[in-house]
Amino acid sequence: MTTETRTVGILQTKSGAWITDKAWVCGVIGAITVVASAYFYNRFGVLNNGLYLFGHQLTDNRTDSILAALFIISAAMLLAEMVRLWLWDKKGFISLDPDLTQRRIGAFVTKSLLNYVLYLAVVGIVLKFYHTANEYGFRSDAAYYRGWFRFIEIVWTAVLWGGLPYVFITRALRYDPEADNKDLAWFFGKLLRFPLGKLTGSADLCPKFTEADAKIARALIVKVFFTPLMTVFFIGQFPHLVSNVGYLLDTLPNNIANGSYTHRVFNNDFFNISIAFIFSIDVALAWCGYVVSSRWVDNQTASAEPTMLGWVVCIICYPPFQQALGWYYSAPGEREVLRFDNQWLISMFTGAMVCSYIVYMSATLWFGVRFSNLTNRGIIRKGPFAIIRHPAYASKNFAWWCVMFPAILYNATHTGGLLAAMQTLGLCMMTFVYFMRALTEERHLRRDPLYLDYCEQVKYRFIPGVI
Repeated sequence: MTTETRTVGILQTKSGAWITDKAWVCGVIGAITVVASAYFYNRFGVLNNGLYLFGHQLTDNRTDSILAALFIISAAMLLAEMVRLWLWDKKGFISLDPDLTQRRIGAFVTKSLLNYVLYLAVVGIVLKFYHTANEYGFRSDAAYYRGWFRFIEIVWTAVLWGGLPYVFITRALRYDPEADNKDLAWFFGKLLRFPLGKLTGSADLCPKFTEADAKIARALIVKVFFTPLMTVFFIGQFPHLVSNVGYLLDTLPNNIANGSYTHRVFNNDFFNISIAFIFSIDVALAWCGYVVSSRWVDNQTASAEPTMLGWVVCIICYPPFQQALGWYYSAPGEREVLRFDNQWLISMFTGAMVCSYIVYMSATLWFGVRFSNLTNRGIIRKGPFAIIRHPAYASKNFAWWCVMFPAILYNATHTGGLLAAMQTLGLCMMTFVYFMRALTEERHLRRDPLYLDYCEQVKYRFIPGVI
């Protein structure tokens, strides 16, 4: 029996397949583009010389060049996802606005202009928040978020000049009332009408806010919190990947040839290069998911975490909250395992860590453009998610235990039991927080019937056949 489910203008399920089953395709495209960009940047010295296209200089500084890499990676992912969705549902991919088919051009233009103005207002307010919030250090020109402020300058320019054509094209060709209900601009319009209704006493002007509006507000907070972090994470990580390309292609062969390459050097290289490779890809893919929410790629937020506990156990894993809570630093650092004298032990522990982190990164990859903490943008049931329900949390914690617990044992024998006990407590607390993240995430997602179906298919959360 063929069953079809259509939401947000495009089929979500058909003949037992889910629209998210091949979301990994654009994730793979993104990962390949990250590596290709790193190679290109290294071979042509883009970080130092700027990015050129057909003889025209596009960037003239390091920050802009790294941001350009993010734009290129995201463009490749978005194009791949649009093609995939068109192939998935050719009939439903394009849907003309009734105002156009019924020749109500004036109504269409008015709605589109209003939508554009509201988007400008939302972006302007969010930018004002970043410029005034002390955490981001705009007034003091704090170095950590400097790249983020350069990015939001570009965003403002892009929305100002490209926002109107985007709105016209999207509303003309991707008409969907349900998607409109998830539209941030219309939600902001309701917020503006509310005080007017109260001042004038007009019931028509005073809108009624629903759970759908609360979801939009929570989804916006997710973007506001995580997008700056993903941006500065990539700006910090990608240059390491670029330099590692040169090291692997140029320096490493010479070191091996002249006999100066030792097991200790190999362990350090394996650790550093793997971390740069895995997390450059992971952060780039996540960045695209946080920045872009569009009906063109069917990744608008269906719901966002509704409970305070769910938010708390998530955001304490990220700056600035992880620094504010000393427990995060009571666990040993990942690099401490490199202090061991036995290089074979280091190879074993770091090898297990890298394998675990690859699983962690693959979980992000399988989301494609749908990745985002604290939100439901489509249920993923393939790849590592076909084995356990929380592959990212499980693999990340296993990676930590692979390299941190041996370091704890080392400290217990070299510096005393008190430090080792404190570090063990910190590591256990980190694992407990991720356990709570999984529980609150499931409680949220179980409101989606597809997630209930998924839980019937995949019984275990963290370890197949165990838990």
